[in-house]
Amino acid sequence: MSESPNVDEFIRHMQAELDASESIVDKVEREKKQWQIESALLLAIDFSKKFQELSSLGQNPMKIIEALQVSDSDGAEAAKMIMTIAGGICARCGNLPIEPDLDFCSNCGNYVE
Repeated sequence: MSESPNVDEFIRHMQAELDASESIVDKVEREKKQWQIESALLLAIDFSKKFQELSSLGQNPMKIIEALQVSDSDGAEAAKMIMTIAGGICARCGNLPIEPDLDFCSNCGNYVE
């Protein structure tokens, strides 16, 4: 079985799709497709950045995600705090980013220590 594509390959693919969308004749359809691709690119780039930040702090991002999925685990609360502090992600709603100058999530109001 071959290895799955990584985020960088996905980003390159989406950039190629963005270039190819220039050939869409209908202006409305072209702009809609470009908006969708640009949104996907921004999310992929943000994900990659957050993953690298957590890794550089010595955290295994995949283990954090696993701990978050088990709400009653001992590591779930610690994982939520790591995601909030290092990743700028709200532990309650997953909103990105939590503004550094605020001590709460602007999406759901969750207090961040």
